[in-house]
Amino acid sequence: MRIPPPTGSVSTIVAIGGGEIADAETEAIDEAILAATGADDPTVLFVPTASGDAEEYCETFADYYGEQLGAAVETLRLVTGSQSAETVEAKIANADAVYVGGGDTGFMLDTWRTRGVVELLRRAWRDDTVLAGLSAGALCWASGGLSDAVALEDVTYGPVTGTGFLDGIHLTVHAGPERRAAFADYLVERGVPGVALEDEAALEVTDGEWRLRTSSPNAFAYLLSPTKDTYEVEPLPDDGSYRPLDTLR
Repeated sequence: MRIPPPTGSVSTIVAIGGGEIADAETEAIDEAILAATGADDPTVLFVPTASGDAEEYCETFADYYGEQLGAAVETLRLVTGSQSAETVEAKIANADAVYVGGGDTGFMLDTWRTRGVVELLRRAWRDDTVLAGLSAGALCWASGGLSDAVALEDVTYGPVTGTGFLDGIHLTVHAGPERRAAFADYLVERGVPGVALEDEAALEVTDGEWRLRTSSPNAFAYLLSPTKDTYEVEPLPDDGSYRPLDTLR
């Protein structure tokens, strides 16, 4: 059963394929995330679970989104912190945008499910909180995808099951040629299409429609579709137009 999109004014998910926030590589996308909140002084909640709450990452994000982009930044530490369930719930509910950092997707999702965070994020999404993230923080919103955080010897990539907020959408990130080829195998095995996001490219989904956002003219995203014997690769258009999400399923 498909998860219905949120009802209300505008609800957005921005899944970013990768990029260095310390170098402001995704700045155009990040500015769009803040604009999508509709708030004059947006509060952004950074969720660094996938990195194990790496302190340097938290500081870099706070400097970038806070000092450079002018947002109020809060951080939700679920690995190193001892925040109560009430505090976790309040931080998510009070955010205009939730931004999920990169790292180990599977570890992050396991932690979220143990702490009940997935349902809190779902509730926030339905209340028009902007959900965003980079790398693992992009992959987590899909139904499934291909990750490079695999705890198996001699295995470069492995499947992950996401939250399914982008229901029926399969993703991979940092999608260079080698990873796209591995992702194609993943898709052919399942008989489904999927989206491969390069660094500095983002899939923005608003109320059941999508468009591509990029922060570099050399950033691309692709729709990979299995065929009878192989698969087809189609670059996603970067023209600013919204299209039905079903065109990616």
